[in-house]
Amino acid sequence: MLRCLLDADALAWLLRLDSDPAHDEHRLAWLAEAQRQRATLLIPAAVLADWLVETGSAGDAAFKALRTARPVEVATFDERAARELVRLHTFAGTTDDDRWARASREQRQLVALAVVRQASLVGEAPRLDAAAALAGVAFVSMGDIASLGAPPQLSLPLDTPETSVASAVPLSPLDMGVFSDLAQAFSAFDLQVSAPLPPQMPAP
Repeated sequence: MLRCLLDADALAWLLRLDSDPAHDEHRLAWLAEAQRQRATLLIPAAVLADWLVETGSAGDAAFKALRTARPVEVATFDERAARELVRLHTFAGTTDDDRWARASREQRQLVALAVVRQASLVGEAPRLDAAAALAGVAFVSMGDIASLGAPPQLSLPLDTPETSVASAVPLSPLDMGVFSDLAQAFSAFDLQVSAPLPPQMPAP
């Protein structure tokens, strides 16, 4: 099963309260592809809390509508994620890789959570993609998606068999191989992220 872990920027992008035709087209296209691949959207509890505090009842209504329409799970930063965070911190220290040190505490927690949940990381925060690459986590930039021109109408079958997912590196929710209806619009860039795990990373 595909899992997509959203950061604060990605959640705000999906639940945007004001209506804009171009944005709405991209959002619907992304959600349609997520549905076609039967992806589960993972929202960190802290990210959801910040969203609800900032947006109030309107934001809560938008979140409930998303949860009703799509598989959504609120993910907590548990003991497994904490131990993965320590493992990544130790690895980055032994390899003198500054990508980890330059990420914020919140960004490191997101990456660790994505590792233990075997999820792609969807976001836009600076340095988040670099930290994800260090851990071998697939990353999709919401900025790349939002900067596209208006996509064509989708005609995606929504009853296809569930896609098999490799355990080491989850597929991007916008994998070019399955997004054939948008191939022309997406030809300016490649959204598929397949960063391998760093060499000699110790096993969990």
